[in-house]
Amino acid sequence: MNPERLPEPSTTWTARRVIAALWTLTRPFGMLLVALLPLIGFGFAYWDHGCVAPGLSAVPSLLFLMLVWAVPHAGTMWLNAALDRDESPTLFGRSVAVPPHIEWLAYATLAASLIAAAIADYRLMLAVLACAVLSVLYSHPKTAWKGHAVLGPLTNVLGYGVLSPLGGFFLSGYPATLRGAAVLLTSVPWIASAYFAAQAFQQEDDRSRGYQTLVATHGPIVTLEVTRAMFHVALLMTFALSAAGWFPRTVLCAMPLFFWVDRVLVLWMREPGGGDASWAKRFFSRLSLVGLIIVLLVSLDYELSMRDLGLPGGLTTTSGRLEPRACESVW
Repeated sequence: MNPERLPEPSTTWTARRVIAALWTLTRPFGMLLVALLPLIGFGFAYWDHGCVAPGLSAVPSLLFLMLVWAVPHAGTMWLNAALDRDESPTLFGRSVAVPPHIEWLAYATLAASLIAAAIADYRLMLAVLACAVLSVLYSHPKTAWKGHAVLGPLTNVLGYGVLSPLGGFFLSGYPATLRGAAVLLTSVPWIASAYFAAQAFQQEDDRSRGYQTLVATHGPIVTLEVTRAMFHVALLMTFALSAAGWFPRTVLCAMPLFFWVDRVLVLWMREPGGGDASWAKRFFSRLSLVGLIIVLLVSLDYELSMRDLGLPGGLTTTSGRLEPRACESVW
């Protein structure tokens, strides 16, 4: 697939204008969310093994971890902008003209992040390398996996749902567990629901580019139905693991809030033509808020278990890991 590109706008590019356009095209809010994904994997590793999380001494390393994901995410967005040349509203920003040679800047960010990860940890480097390869395959004009019905969703699920949290888990230095595998499996439908929600309002744009995405071939209603199905699968898996004691049962307190998130999808499906980007923003805002509440509930459970039982994190769940492990710090 090699979608036809729109003609370049007549633009006088000053250094200030290039920097402003590049910043806008990083989609800063989305970049922040992506940068937090490896932190989730890192924090889960300590929680899963019942180890006390490192203190302020770890802050530089955690900031480094966020940058290792934020920088190539910027490059990914720039490659995406070079491919799409958006003229209509986007999910996490506005449409701006694309600076010249943006592809080379994108490749430079991917290379820089890969080198930094290689210095820190070889497993982290492998995760970043895999993400970089997926990024190029997703947005390069000769491959354009973004416009593929299967490869597009697969790229997002692997990149955001598996490799990103794995990067943080690898940096913790702790071994993998069965519960960790269950968490990664649960993240697949969560990311899939986010992916389909992000394209549900882009039918005309995707069709004009010759893409074969779900919304281009089957329309926004089917896309939202798939979004909602993935959302319900993810919710059911999360509920089951929490009820079984693999996750803290305090997570169950947040389950009713997901009906508030689901309500957006129900109303969105009534919009003619799939609505617009504002519906996707509303969905992501509510989903992010509920996700933050869950993180706070898990943190509360962590503190209470330390105070009442003298055991941190995953050692206090009714299932999963019950025996304490050595928790030598890697910092």
